[in-house]
Amino acid sequence: MSDRLSSYQPLRALVVDDDLDSVVLLTTLLEIYGIDVTSASCAAQAMQKLRSSPHILISDLAMPFVDGFELIRQVRSLPSDQGGSIPAIAVSAWTATEAQSQAIKSGFQLFLPKPYQPTELIEMVSQLTGWQAALEVAA
Repeated sequence: MSDRLSSYQPLRALVVDDDLDSVVLLTTLLEIYGIDVTSASCAAQAMQKLRSSPHILISDLAMPFVDGFELIRQVRSLPSDQGGSIPAIAVSAWTATEAQSQAIKSGFQLFLPKPYQPTELIEMVSQLTGWQAALEVAA
């Protein structure tokens, strides 16, 4: 997988969140911009779905059993060709500087606090992957 994507290549995102409403919201938002989305409700599912080689991981931090911090540590322990270097965004209602710092130290490249504007997420996805939105959508 190349580090930067062609504008014409469909982007594949893996969304991880135990809250179904959040998954639906993120999936809908990303699909509006032409992104193919696969979702997982827990870290174990996410680790399995990494095998499909998504281009970016977008994960909540507050999940039961294995939280987003541990998920990204597990991901980063994988070889690059198995998803270990996938670009990753942490999305969380935890807005404390400590949570953001811990997310970055754990292996996420970017942190997006909830609530957020759709364009903020899309800009982060573009920043990490080089992908450009397939559609112009009014903010």
